[in-house]
Amino acid sequence: MKWLRSIPAFLELFKEGKELADAATWKTRTIATNVVVAFFGTLVVLAKNAGYDLQLDQETLANLGAGVVAFVAAINAVMHTITSARVGLSSNGGGGSAQGPTADIGQSPTG
Repeated sequence: MKWLRSIPAFLELFKEGKELADAATWKTRTIATNVVVAFFGTLVVLAKNAGYDLQLDQETLANLGAGVVAFVAAINAVMHTITSARVGLSSNGGGGSAQGPTADIGQSPTG
């Protein structure tokens, strides 16, 4: 159960200002995974529509697609959060950024 000791460190990544080491590699892998999932999902639908007998009815295919989309969306949200120091749970207690909402594009909060 050595992995249980890494849970607090993993949860720390969800805080604003924290990110995974080598975040660019993780982002690239997430994008590649999205492309592969979309590609195989498209292949299954095209094969079914082309008449191949995949032993899947339309309802099962729709449910499978919805499940995959929900899973990928959840993983994308996690990966986006833990690979970027600019997003995450605020540590200033009040929610939102400690700076103004336009501070990230080079303008002062007062205009």
